[in-house]
Formats: sequence, structure tokens, C-alpha cells
Amino acid sequence: MTKLKSTYFIFKMNNISCRSLFLLILVFIINLDSLQAQERNCNYVVPNQATTWVFGEYARIKFAQPTNEILPTSGNYGLPFGSSSISDENGNLILFSNGENVWNKSYNLMQNGSGLAGSKYGGQSSLIVPHPGNSNKYFIFTTNKYISNFYTEGINYSVADFSSSNMGEVTSKNNQILTKNSKVISAVRHSNNTDYWVIVHGFGDENGGTFYSFHVDTLGVNPTPVSSTVGSIQKDDINNQFGYLKASPNGTKLAITLPSIGIIELFDFNNETGSVSNPISTNPGSYYFPFGLEFSPDNTKLYATTSPLNPDTSYLYQFNLLDPDPLQTPVVINKFAYNGLTSDSLMYGLQMGVDGKIYVSKTMQGGIGMTNLDVIYNPNRDGLSCNFNELNSATNNGISLNGAMTQSGLPDFVSTFLNIPHFYYQDQCLNDTTNFIIRNTANLTPSWNFKDPAGTSDLSNPMNPKYIFSEAGTYDVELTESYEGETYTFSEDVLINPLPSVDIGLGSNIIYILQGSSIRLDAGDGMDVYSWTPASSNNQYLDVDQEGYYIATVTDFNCCSNSDTVEIKYASLSYPNAFKPTSNISDNKTFKVLGDISAISKYQFRIFNRWGQLIFETDNPQNGWDGTKDGEYAPMGTYIYTSVFTSFESGIQSAIDITNTGTVTLIR
Repeated sequence: MTKLKSTYFIFKMNNISCRSLFLLILVFIINLDSLQAQERNCNYVVPNQATTWVFGEYARIKFAQPTNEILPTSGNYGLPFGSSSISDENGNLILFSNGENVWNKSYNLMQNGSGLAGSKYGGQSSLIVPHPGNSNKYFIFTTNKYISNFYTEGINYSVADFSSSNMGEVTSKNNQILTKNSKVISAVRHSNNTDYWVIVHGFGDENGGTFYSFHVDTLGVNPTPVSSTVGSIQKDDINNQFGYLKASPNGTKLAITLPSIGIIELFDFNNETGSVSNPISTNPGSYYFPFGLEFSPDNTKLYATTSPLNPDTSYLYQFNLLDPDPLQTPVVINKFAYNGLTSDSLMYGLQMGVDGKIYVSKTMQGGIGMTNLDVIYNPNRDGLSCNFNELNSATNNGISLNGAMTQSGLPDFVSTFLNIPHFYYQDQCLNDTTNFIIRNTANLTPSWNFKDPAGTSDLSNPMNPKYIFSEAGTYDVELTESYEGETYTFSEDVLINPLPSVDIGLGSNIIYILQGSSIRLDAGDGMDVYSWTPASSNNQYLDVDQEGYYIATVTDFNCCSNSDTVEIKYASLSYPNAFKPTSNISDNKTFKVLGDISAISKYQFRIFNRWGQLIFETDNPQNGWDGTKDGEYAPMGTYIYTSVFTSFESGIQSAIDITNTGTVTLIR
């Protein structure tokens, strides 16, 4: 075996042109803009804007799994009729209003928060909509009754601004957008999932047959509405102004009550254009003073209350919207005889909670509030199976307000804040333990079908099961609920995302570099988050010039993470001092560089005889001299060689050249 000898090195920096540098920066900026435009598609987060309710006489509820919290009375406010409130992303109260005043999260009157142009009387006095272009601002829409030449305040909006204080300040007040209006209001998200539609209805000979949809976008409230003249005309009797207008959770249906003429109407709503169409109506007088409305969480049922002003019966109805003529075949869910006695009660407002149940406000004769709410525990189920006040087979299970009282109204919200799946899941990456959460756990025994026989399940808590899916892909997961001999099946598409690809070693666990040079490691483009260890960098690239282990962890826009490790080592490169073409040892048959040649990006190798004549050259470090010249054996003896190794470039350093010169003996 011939001996290896060490080499000496000469360093020379290559130049990067200004044009190349400019193009590199330009590509980086374009890629950065592209990344910023992408949206994260991570774990489903339950919208919490409707989590905290403030209503009635000091009543407060905070909805949270597994049980709702009835908060103690607080503050100096009274909301006996309609109200609205809104919470932050964690479900904590931000502000609430009765249409005349607005209070902050401390239950104190907000600065400049009195004198709003609405009226607290009626079920829908106000509605709060976030500003799509400014997370510190909220639009407070208020309603007031309309009587020609007397009450003309109409529909207005004011702006609550939290830019300067977390207690807020009303900075713009009573911007009128409609007069000659009915005292109803609803709102849904725009189909773009950023903007909103605020929907109101006109009143009187001129406006009484028209819906008005106001577009709320990043610029604010567009004062020019989309008008839809459709459905019954609301005029004459002022009591027709005091019904309800509700949108379905998915934002595609509207329902309205006209109390005096006894009509309930259903419409389609286009949440892209704001138009209202396809009216379906009950016959006039079919229902005596219809009032409250609410859709079921799955958008297939409509609930309505009747609240007669004179002795009669107060009803709670369910309409199945899947029926061919859905408003003609209601099911009576509950009724109270109302004979004018002080102990009699009327059912008024309806409101869905984030828990998927519908709550019913009640008032005794004479407007006296009640200290509990009735509950429709399973509003997606048909008929009496919706379990009015029935929980786990026990009846009369409303909820107590701990001494506070409700009257005719419950807080109003943007309806699509409550568009929450019947069940949802979290941790959606391959190899994750995926958690399933049932929105409404009342009156059910669950069973699951994950449609993945090769997966691994943990059903120790079937209300909150865990599952590890065997492969990435979409699974049609089924939940079957059993209760009192009936079964109810719900399904959701569950998307399990593959892990992002990251290969900083380009298929190798070790990368060799020339000592004195550096190399750029690339974790791949199109990721949301980059993290390097031990360098603590958050960029796609990492330039390294030291030996060691480097770990890149990437997280994509599905919040799935993966990592790769590579070892950086200095290349050991050398030339033998002799070689023998006839040797039985392969490394001795040719004369070439030995060692970690992957560290070389460019190569120049030449051999000269003692008279300086070029005998051999190559630019491929895998090729060597076999001891011939022009097909003839070269004579034995000593030859001179020169070589130049060029390193790879990095983001912090140009390539370097390492020059090596030496002699080699050719042996026969």
C-alpha cells in the first residue's frame, strides 16, 4: 500500500456579480410575499365571539365545556328586552349594549357610551359586528321604532374603539343608514369569510316590503345597501316592527316574524351578493303573535315562539326545513296556557349557544322576569326528540340564573359566529393523536366509526376519543348518538395532513465542506415556520462554516412539523505519493484525489513530466491518471501535479479555491 501525504492549501475568493446578488434578493422578496399571502389551516378553533352573554336583569352566562358557568350578578345595568354582546377570541367579554347605552368588560358605561339612537324596547335592540379591517374597533348597530313624523331615528351604527384603552371609547356615534324601518336586525359573515352583511327590514307603504343588506368590509360600513323587495309588506300596526329577524348559522337562510298579522316567513339569503329571495310564508293569522326565532345548529330546523298580548296560549314550534312545505306542518314542542294570571308565563326570545343548545327566555304576566331559562337540549332532532327541558330522561331541566332574571330578550349575535360543527377534531397531522370533541353532549351515548381499520384508537372517554390515523388523507368519520331507543348519525370529513418534507442533507446524513469555506443548508421553500438548532435561526436557509450537527425543523401552513438532521464535517482530501497501474489494489491503479470529494464544487487537476509537458488533465475528481500518454505507457519516474479545489458558495461567503501542488512516482 502506498503512503498518503498531506497537502498544503492556498485560499482565493471568487467574486459574486452584482447582477447575481440582485436576482437573489429579488427572488427572496417574491417568495416572502408569496408566503405572507398564504393562510394557516391548523386546528379548528371554536369561534368565541358569542361565548359570554349579558342580558335581562344582571344575568350573565359564560359558555365553556364541559359545563356552562352562570356568573354572579355584576354592574349597574338592566337589559330587560333586547341586548347584544361580544367576546374576544378567548371568550372574555369585550362590550355589550341595549341599543341606548354601551358598557365595557368591567360592566361600566363606556366612555361616550350613552345616548345611542336605538331603543331598548323590543327583542333586537342592537347588534355588534367586528370591524373587518381593524381588530380594535366594533360597529354597534342599533334599532329604533318608526312612526312617521314622530320616531325617525331608524337604524344607526356607532363605533367602539379600543385603540387607546382596553375599556374602549365610542368615537363615532349614531351614523344613520336607514329610516322607515322595522325594529329587527341580523348579520352573517360574507362568503369571503372576512366581511359581514348586516340585514334589516323596512316599514311602511314605501319600504315595508324590502330587505336591506349593508356590506361591512375593511373600509367600514357601506351606506348603500343591497335592496331585495320580497315577502310580506310590513306597515300600519307598529307591533309588526317588534318581531325577530334571524339568519341560519351557515348564513344561507333568513326567517322573520310579523307579530300583529301572525306571519312567519322564510327566505334564501345569498351571502355573496346580499340578496334575499324565495319567500315561503305561513298564512296570515296562522300563529297568534309570533315572536322569537332561532335555527338549529345543523340549519335543518326553525324554532318559533308565540307571545300573545291577550289571554291565550304561548307556543314553542319546530319547523322541519327539509319538508316540502316546511312552514305548514309545525310540531308543538311546548305550550303554556296564558290566562292573564300573575303566575302565567310567556315564551319570548330564542338564542342558540356555542354549546349547540337553544335557550328560551320567559316573562310572567305583567312583564315580571323569571330566574331561569328553558332549554332545547337537542335542537337538531325531530319533533319532541329535541328534548325541551329534558336532560338524561329527567324533565323540567331548565337552567337557573342564580338570582338574576330574564325577561323577553336574549343577547343577539352575528349568526355565523355559531356555525360550529356537531363534532370537530384537533391535531390533524400524520402520527398525531387526533382528539375529537362533541359540541353538544346532552342526551347521548356516543359510538364512533373512524373508517380506518389500521389506526389506533383510545375510546376510554367516548365523549372525547383519541385516534391515530394510519395514513394521511381524508376520512369520513361517523358519530352515532343513542338516546331512549333512537339513534342519530353525524359525519364529518377529517383531513389528516402529511408531514412536510425536509431534507437538508440532500439524501445524506453527512455533508463535507472544505475547511475555511461555508455552505448554505436549505430547509425547503413554502413553509410557515423555520427553526434551526443550534443556530437559533428562523430562516429557510442556514449558512454554516463549523463542524457539528445541525437540525432543521419546519412547520407548514397546516401546522404540521418535521425535522431533519445533518452532520457537517471538514473534508479530508489527499493524493498518494506513488501509484502502480498494474496493482491489484484498485486505489493504486490510478493517480487521483482521495477522500471526501463531495465537498468539491469545481475541480482542476493536471500532471506534468519533468520537462513541464502536460501529460494528463481532468475536471472530474472521480477520474485519475492511469499512467498513459496518448495511449502509450508513460515511463516510470517522478511527475508533478497541480490541483485546484473550489468550494461551494454560501449566503455569507463566496466560493474559495484551494490549490495543491506535489509530486507522484509512477511504478511499473
